[in-house]
Amino acid sequence: MRPQILLPLAALLLSACSSTSDTMHHEHGGSDAGAVATLRGRAGSPLTGHATFVERNGGVQVTITVENAPPGWHAAHVHEVGDCSAADFTSTGGHFNPDGHVHGSPDAAQHHAGDLGNMWVDENGRGYHALFMPELTVAAGSHSVVGRAVIIHEAADDLVTQPTGAAGGRIACGEIN
Repeated sequence: MRPQILLPLAALLLSACSSTSDTMHHEHGGSDAGAVATLRGRAGSPLTGHATFVERNGGVQVTITVENAPPGWHAAHVHEVGDCSAADFTSTGGHFNPDGHVHGSPDAAQHHAGDLGNMWVDENGRGYHALFMPELTVAAGSHSVVGRAVIIHEAADDLVTQPTGAAGGRIACGEIN
């Protein structure tokens, strides 16, 4: 298998059980630091999913999966506050942006630390998104994802519009623990 496929699979396995995490740690030279968010849709929505954050040397491997989501492109962001209590998920605040950068693509020179790009959801409502984010940590500190939230938006992020990417409403939320 290609390395691009192995890393997301490894992240899922790391979140599955601690014995697998210990094995992966020793084989791949990464840390055991990890965090998980269980995603849920707005009231009445069958949307579910999860996001994993696995700290590696130099950043965090982020993996997001969803089921029963509307087909098409959807923006994914880490938001400032780990509070999914509001019906529209606005209790999570804005995009996580500890460095005060402009909004943009996760591979742009400047972007919010929480700008995770876009996830494709197929006609069966299943989506998968994986990327490595050098700006993030799981360990405590100003760039830690722990205590924040993952948001899936109703539309794609245009990667340009400030400060949100014109991604529309929030359709799923998960608190990162």
